[in-house]
Amino acid sequence: MKPTIGRVVVYNTTENDRELMKNHIECNIQMQLPAIIVAVWNDNEGEELVNLKVMTDGNMPLWKTSVKRGNEEMDWNWPVIQK
Repeated sequence: MKPTIGRVVVYNTTENDRELMKNHIECNIQMQLPAIIVAVWNDNEGEELVNLKVMTDGNMPLWKTSVKRGNEEMDWNWPVIQK
């Protein structure tokens, strides 16, 4: 699949993200969060990077730029569809 604006993906939070959530009132700490792709662009090596508006489990805003696809911290990936 190709990332496009408006698609929902899963963002892997970083240790810093989780620390911010911990210190924010009314925000539950999560290892993964849903996010909406708000911009797509290519880096110098042709890898598609995205900017994400991350939906936290609380009222804390979280915006991430230049996020690559993968399974590590600060990566995004497609949601797994459970049957």
